Amino acid sequence: MSPTLDFLNEAEKHLRHCLEAVRPKLLEAQGNIEHHLKDDNSAVTEMDTFVESELAKALKKIDSSIPFGGEEGGVDFDKPTYWLVDPIDGTEPFIRGMPFATNMISLIDRKESIFAVIYNFNIGDFYVAIKGHGATCNGHPIHVSNRPPNRAWITFSATTGKPGTYGLGDRLNQQVLSVRRYGAGGYDYTMVASGALEGRVAFNGHGHEWDFAPGTLLVKEAGGMVANINSSTYDFRNYDHIAANPVVFDTLMKFMSQIDHDAKNTAT
Repeated sequence: MSPTLDFLNEAEKHLRHCLEAVRPKLLEAQGNIEHHLKDDNSAVTEMDTFVESELAKALKKIDSSIPFGGEEGGVDFDKPTYWLVDPIDGTEPFIRGMPFATNMISLIDRKESIFAVIYNFNIGDFYVAIKGHGATCNGHPIHVSNRPPNRAWITFSATTGKPGTYGLGDRLNQQVLSVRRYGAGGYDYTMVASGALEGRVAFNGHGHEWDFAPGTLLVKEAGGMVANINSSTYDFRNYDHIAANPVVFDTLMKFMSQIDHDAKNTAT
């Protein structure tokens, strides 16, 4: 199928209804819920599986022929069109009672994200992006900032011990005004898209496709630039990327391309 704008608008309504319905349970559980660690050492709670199940039910009501894939249940990336869901992005902040967790959904069509929803259930902000139609928060258009590097706040994701990541935060801090970390990619992307932050860097970090596909589309549709490091294009299955406003993007890309080059040469 080729999803139409009417279909995506209908999906937005169903998703909003579903997420607003599960919000009270999420707020009640936040900071007050048991968890266990998965094989990759990431935390998971019963709310992760509950929210994913509710989203699957809601999306099947729209078109049951579109496959559903989620962090907890698995994803078939070979399908031409499918839903990609992260039921709670930022589970670690969620179990600690920190207000950075979100729900994230993306529709993948022909290997790219064409529709995204990120719901900040802490404050009730509902972000939507449709490829070629812009980005909104609670129905109002949003746009990235125009702050330059010397005024820029950025976030980054990197895993300690991987090539090029040692001291990366300190080195990035020399390129911009400040580097921040919130522990939740979905929250970061909404802040970049709405102009509160200037960019997000992901390099040799942790995460999966569902962590990146929704937020990068939101930033792009809000007027930002998104590309894989050392590339002019973006593939959400390549985790190393930059999502930023156009004013700081080139600075971040030039810097991270050199980091990537040095890391690869060191590894060999």
